[in-house]
Amino acid sequence: MRVLGEILRRHAEPLNVAITGGFVAQEVSSGPLLVSLRDATTLHLSGGREFLDILWDALDDVAEQAMTAEDRIVNRHQHIEYFPGDEYRSPNSVPLTIVADWPEQPPK
Repeated sequence: MRVLGEILRRHAEPLNVAITGGFVAQEVSSGPLLVSLRDATTLHLSGGREFLDILWDALDDVAEQAMTAEDRIVNRHQHIEYFPGDEYRSPNSVPLTIVADWPEQPPK
């Protein structure tokens, strides 16, 4: 998750990143964060850098929780979704949940 967040954060040009089961595509543009599915295997992200940062930070945060959580019964996660009046996310976005599936024991 951290590596994906870093790759997305570093690129201003359109980008496709291969992940397990598909791709994450990103376009830095203007406007709020727009999360969409382009086909069954491509998660597409677009918006201004200040809005894409919402997603990049969520990737970092969930990765950190996966590394430091002592309670491993429930996987930590973050939701990225539009609510009426939200000026940071597009009302045309699909809801996205970022989840860490961590091992039984924390890393040593």
